[in-house]
Amino acid sequence: MRFLIPYLATHGLRPFHRFFPDLLWRIEAEAKTAYLTFDDGPTEEITDDLLDLLAQYNAQATHFLVGQNADDHPDRTQAIVRAGHRVGNHTYTHVDPWSVPHERLQSELVRTTRRLRALTQTRVRALRPPYGRPTQGLRRWCAAQNQRMVMWDVMPGDYLKTARARRVSDFVVRHVRPGSVIVLHDNPICEDVTLPALETILSTLSAEGWTFDAL
Repeated sequence: MRFLIPYLATHGLRPFHRFFPDLLWRIEAEAKTAYLTFDDGPTEEITDDLLDLLAQYNAQATHFLVGQNADDHPDRTQAIVRAGHRVGNHTYTHVDPWSVPHERLQSELVRTTRRLRALTQTRVRALRPPYGRPTQGLRRWCAAQNQRMVMWDVMPGDYLKTARARRVSDFVVRHVRPGSVIVLHDNPICEDVTLPALETILSTLSAEGWTFDAL
């Protein structure tokens, strides 16, 4: 049944986008512009190759970084911003928002915001909750801190145990639409899937006239 998750996470959620206007699911657009996002980085295994691929296709992206990983890889965190990409908040330890007290979650968000700002000298304007699990407290925190909570419009499931590179790239190519926010992962678990899938996504969609921008 895992092969159904990308369809449910993509098409199953689209009817509900309008009920959560404070969450960013998609940019209203007519042009062939998509918004690549990468969760969980930076990592020794993927980040460098990821940046090389994006540069090859002149693609910009938004990287939702785990604060602890940013602390472990400050040079890679800075390289992301130097390459013209944007960074967002993904908590400090990838804590599950549905499983911890709000005080713990808020502490992690504040800590990550401060570290990313210190490392990159840029303002942190976006947040993605780990596991895509928003809460009311998290929504209020975002509003107070002026960090937009970013969800997704296309979820190809590159993190699944059953994921295959061709399946992931085909899903994105078939289901992307103007303004789509696409979720992929900068995570060693996904290394053998995400990088080849991303190369196919970039080459195929670029040839069809698509461009890729950061949020």
